[in-house]
Amino acid sequence: MSTVDRLSEVLRVAEQSRSAVGPVSDLVAGGLTFDMAHAVCEANIQKRLDAGERLVGYKVGSTNARVREAMGLPGPTYGYLFDNMVMLADGEFLMKELIAPRIESEICFRLSRDLHGPDLTIEQVLDATEAVSASFEVCDSRIRDWQCPYPDWFADNGFAAGIVLSGRWVPVREVDLPRETVVLTQDSRRIAEGAGEMVMGHPANAIAWLARSLHERGRGLSAGMLVMTGTLTPVTPIERGSAYSASFSTLGSVQKTFV
Repeated sequence: MSTVDRLSEVLRVAEQSRSAVGPVSDLVAGGLTFDMAHAVCEANIQKRLDAGERLVGYKVGSTNARVREAMGLPGPTYGYLFDNMVMLADGEFLMKELIAPRIESEICFRLSRDLHGPDLTIEQVLDATEAVSASFEVCDSRIRDWQCPYPDWFADNGFAAGIVLSGRWVPVREVDLPRETVVLTQDSRRIAEGAGEMVMGHPANAIAWLARSLHERGRGLSAGMLVMTGTLTPVTPIERGSAYSASFSTLGSVQKTFV
């Protein structure tokens, strides 16, 4: 078994058994390189595709400088989203399906055109976007205590676990994205707030960064894909039995109860 296959199996078993493991970098002499980290993730992505899951988009993480600094990360991360990771608001989310979940308040983009290349501008991203939506990202690390070197985040699919969409889509040109604000509550108690400008100055910059990163791997974004652009609020551990709601100034609200 190759090193990539061995490491991808470690992370896959951890996710399936809902049992965290130590950093996968510790399993490689000299640590995990970025090329190897991407290869580990892509090996598991291919297994999901082979099993019949459908790729529906990507999540971009650590685009909020405050969040990134708190986690000690030098730059953003990304991960892949599948059809079975997309949920609508309301209803309940079963905590037993996860290891150590955290919640993020985000603006989700839905693309109307393909996006490829290393030098996209904000305007090009907006021109290729059909609409945006209030959303949550539910992150979960297969690596114990979320503590690992930067490349491990890519190996572990950017700590992606699921997304919650409000169900309401707003044409992108009707929203002042940098000035869009959000208030996050837990059981009706205000716990955090943020604004779109916290995402790399403009949420569309997160998509431009993603397109550039995917281009380096010979990949791109396709029409119809969803892209989560990163959290406007601090990454918050989820408490079992709590109901979370994010109220955006233009996009409306999204909510979910975790049991």
